[in-house]
Amino acid sequence: MKKSAEGLISMKRILSAITTTLTAAILLFIAGCEQFSTTYQRVDDTEFRVLNFVYQPADAAPGDSVTLTAVFAGKNIDLDEQLEWWVSFNMIQDLFGSVTVVDSQLLRPIARRGDITFSPNTQTAAFRFKIPEDIVRNSASIPEVWTDMLPSGMLGMIPAEVASLTKGEMIDVLESFCGNNDAYPSIPRDIIDTHLPQLLQFFTVPIRISAKIREPGKLPHTIRSNHSVRYNSRITVTDVPINRNPLIDSVTVYKYRGDSLHDVILLDNSGNSVINVESGYSYFLHPYTSWRDQSITMDGNPVTERHFMSWQLQLDPAEAAGVHHSRYPSINNSDGEIMLPTDRSITKFTFWVTVDDEVVNERMRPRGSALKEVSGWFVYK
Repeated sequence: MKKSAEGLISMKRILSAITTTLTAAILLFIAGCEQFSTTYQRVDDTEFRVLNFVYQPADAAPGDSVTLTAVFAGKNIDLDEQLEWWVSFNMIQDLFGSVTVVDSQLLRPIARRGDITFSPNTQTAAFRFKIPEDIVRNSASIPEVWTDMLPSGMLGMIPAEVASLTKGEMIDVLESFCGNNDAYPSIPRDIIDTHLPQLLQFFTVPIRISAKIREPGKLPHTIRSNHSVRYNSRITVTDVPINRNPLIDSVTVYKYRGDSLHDVILLDNSGNSVINVESGYSYFLHPYTSWRDQSITMDGNPVTERHFMSWQLQLDPAEAAGVHHSRYPSINNSDGEIMLPTDRSITKFTFWVTVDDEVVNERMRPRGSALKEVSGWFVYK
């Protein structure tokens, strides 16, 4: 295991600069990315912070019920009184992620409030709501001549039997593949097997959940989460990709001196995990994840999704009081390296890791995400 872990961290070091550049490009290209108005890594008890929005199932179809779990940390507020939730089922989103909201409605009247607790260190708001059956038909993101939104290089790849259909006729075809065999005559089987995964990407539609936050003495601000809805999970005539939320199995710290691995520390959320801090060593956090889903790009290539991590941390307020922020710990999101505290009065930590999945060149893929908390002590040697 140590040899494998050492290879993993070494590879992360080599690719860290490349990963930073690629991540920026990917976020510009892929629709369905999460965008929050607050993205600070350090979570203080004086500020209300978003940790993550998680949708279950990640890959929902028209008519499905979805549970949204929003996890917050930092300053405690009255979530019922100070958050006003909205949902937008009709939006326009282009290939580069630019979004125009056509209409919105309050979420609470159409949702059931869930009773979910993530951890004692967080606040959680959960809502279960139904995706409208006609969301794809009514979405302004798909023009009546649906082929108008195809990149020029793809238009010639679409069979004439399909390209000639209107938006409504094409939706009839897709819904016939969801078990409603009377909805529309079937198209040839070879077209289904060859082109259906790509065609479904152009009949994927965006949605948005937003919450307006009102805190006394501050101007209201809004947090937003963009997601996507598609037919994939309902298709019965052939296999198409379905995206699931990643599963974070564990969080581990690797302790290095130079290129030599000296220790492997498994962290949990008991508050009793210990990171032994010694001069001359480097420390790297790594989440182990399951469920790397397969997918298909717009040009028909099979790919395996990639997982990307981002970290947030919280210190004990009593310990952090009077310590300059430059002496606080921080975490490098590219490779998970912990910049350890330089003031030894900082001993307690809580880390949160978000793991997002991504696929390059898949249009509006629903975002899969997971959140895990670990906590413990820095013990100085």
